[in-house]
Amino acid sequence: MRLTAEQQNALDLFGTGTSLAIEAGAGTGKTSTLRALAESTSRRGQYIAFNKAIVMEAREKMPRTVRSHTAHALAMASVGNRFRHRLNSERIKSWQLAQMLQVDSIGVQAPQGYKNISASYLAGLTMRAVVRFCQSADTEPQRRHVPIIEGIDHANPNGYKGGPNNDQVAAYLLPFVKRAWADVSSPTGKLPYRHDHYLKLWQLSGPKIGADFILFDECQDANPVMLAIVEAQTHAQRVFVGDSQQQIYSFTGAVNALQRIRDTGAPVSFLTQSFRFGPEVADMANRVLSMLDAELRLIGTDTIPSVIQPVADPNVILSRTNAIAVRNVLSAVREGKRVALVGGGSEIVSFARAAERLMEGGKVEHPDLACFDSWAEVQEYVTEDAQGSELRLMVDLIDDFTVPVILEALDTTVAENGADLIVSTAHKSKGREWGKVRLGEDFPEDPKGDFDEELRLLYVAVTRAKLELDIESVALLNEDKRRGELPLNLI
Repeated sequence: MRLTAEQQNALDLFGTGTSLAIEAGAGTGKTSTLRALAESTSRRGQYIAFNKAIVMEAREKMPRTVRSHTAHALAMASVGNRFRHRLNSERIKSWQLAQMLQVDSIGVQAPQGYKNISASYLAGLTMRAVVRFCQSADTEPQRRHVPIIEGIDHANPNGYKGGPNNDQVAAYLLPFVKRAWADVSSPTGKLPYRHDHYLKLWQLSGPKIGADFILFDECQDANPVMLAIVEAQTHAQRVFVGDSQQQIYSFTGAVNALQRIRDTGAPVSFLTQSFRFGPEVADMANRVLSMLDAELRLIGTDTIPSVIQPVADPNVILSRTNAIAVRNVLSAVREGKRVALVGGGSEIVSFARAAERLMEGGKVEHPDLACFDSWAEVQEYVTEDAQGSELRLMVDLIDDFTVPVILEALDTTVAENGADLIVSTAHKSKGREWGKVRLGEDFPEDPKGDFDEELRLLYVAVTRAKLELDIESVALLNEDKRRGELPLNLI
């Protein structure tokens, strides 16, 4: 393989034996670069990534001196086999969990009035806290691992969603979280078991990976527990690989391992020549990177005739939110198109069924709706409470289309290989590429909240296109295009 100057620079840095970071922009030949590194030495290597599909691709392309695994596969081989029988256990309902953990209901004085938080909901929250602990680098469960409950505290001006009531819930649940963790740490435990559990046990065991160098891929969105495992491998040369500007999961607690290794003074190599698209798409991606004040800039391939223009028949429509994705599915189905929804609609179906239950006067355990006594209360929350903005699109979707229509539309979706149109959120499009891409109308317009994360998501969406990119619905990019400059508040 003929290497570019940037790829050769990465190879030269690797040859020094020092740990390093490789900032690889969208479509810049990351996998072929890593293969060149691996083929340049007879040392033993270990390729690690979170996504199984990426690992399988690496397994086909890496030399025999390099093993390729997910972190979970390594953990399973080391400690997880003792728990394999627990992974296939029957589902346990939340009310049963409450009995097993001996969790009782508690009451709080919420903005909408007194709220009784059921024991079954609190038991489910306890198990979610265990998962959050397992995804962290912490050595024992803490109050901060208990998820925030929407709507039980007054809005906070700085955007923090907690408050006295959430603090009370976290303090009450911490002993139960520790009890649950003790259960899942035992092969004879009875609670539901997840892959996150044995991965955490592996990290706490202080593992040593048997390799001379480690290629840690897609590490801009690493779980803290995975980062802790790799950082502890001080006996090996570590290569942290990814694109810092594609860090789009920080809201889940993910961390940018690339930045962490760069902060130690480790050398960095950039890959900026994209082989996915031509100069026009690269220029549009660079507009977004400019707004982020990113160090990275992309160079398009001159021989790829990419264009920015309205696209009448896109291969895919990308949106920021699930709600707009469903709207796009509904619109396309009404036009008689066969539509595929990337990742399926299970999250939306779950929300819709919970909403329907609330409308019927029942209580629900859906994490976004469990603290509401009626659908009218949810509607009031998203309209009047500053903390309700994240739910507003889903609530509007339910109100505009009704639950039966939404469920029917999602039930008619097809597999991608039989679809006339693919619909996806930008999050679920990561790692994918299509010839003709249209962006939805729900990408950011103004700097509000964590605007950098929103812009990074827009960067991911823009760089999925190979030949045609339609940005007509993205007000921010259209304004830039008309004025020929960035808005003053983004310079």
